[in-house]
Amino acid sequence: MENAKPGQAVELHGLQGAAHLNGTKGHLVRFLREEQRWVVSCEGNDYKVVNVKPANLKRAEPKKEYFVHPVTGQIMVPRTTSAPVSDTSIVSEGIANLHAAVLGAFYNQRKGGVVVSCGDDYMLAIEVDGPHGNGGVYGEMVFADKCTSAQAVVRKRNCQRATELGRNFLAGETIQYIDTNEIDFFSLLSKYKMQAKWDGLIDLKSGLRLYTVSIAR
Repeated sequence: MENAKPGQAVELHGLQGAAHLNGTKGHLVRFLREEQRWVVSCEGNDYKVVNVKPANLKRAEPKKEYFVHPVTGQIMVPRTTSAPVSDTSIVSEGIANLHAAVLGAFYNQRKGGVVVSCGDDYMLAIEVDGPHGNGGVYGEMVFADKCTSAQAVVRKRNCQRATELGRNFLAGETIQYIDTNEIDFFSLLSKYKMQAKWDGLIDLKSGLRLYTVSIAR
């Protein structure tokens, strides 16, 4: 596959050792120069992240959503509102490492915000306002989980990935992007929800509920 770049939609083919993944679609995350392989985040219920040779990748059509006009019944394809996010890191070794990566985005990377994503449909984004307690942080949070209202926002804004809503929420901040698996993502989200409060506000940049959150170390 020539002229590949992060964020492109791809399909896996010609795999021998993992033939069950042939036909799987996903998107390119980053290129590993030493291994000469692409990191691919795959679509599907378990959201696998695999390293694949360029020869085993081919371009695929990005995910599109179609809508029926409530009055005319006309089929519509919404316009794309934002470009794909490409500069992500992978953390998939348990919730403790994922939580440490979130805090490290502020304390080690000096980022103003962090977006944790799982596949194309789920993400949480935190805008860090400052340190909290001994090694924690406080700020604002939005997330797109399995809730139908959150997924409706992802569809209506025609995002290739829910991560794009996190980027919109953190506009103007330096951002750390993290990809992870479904189990760790929802475990982390559940942990952060317990430390968050919703006052009935909606973030206009992302269209999602806006929470205040204080995350302990």
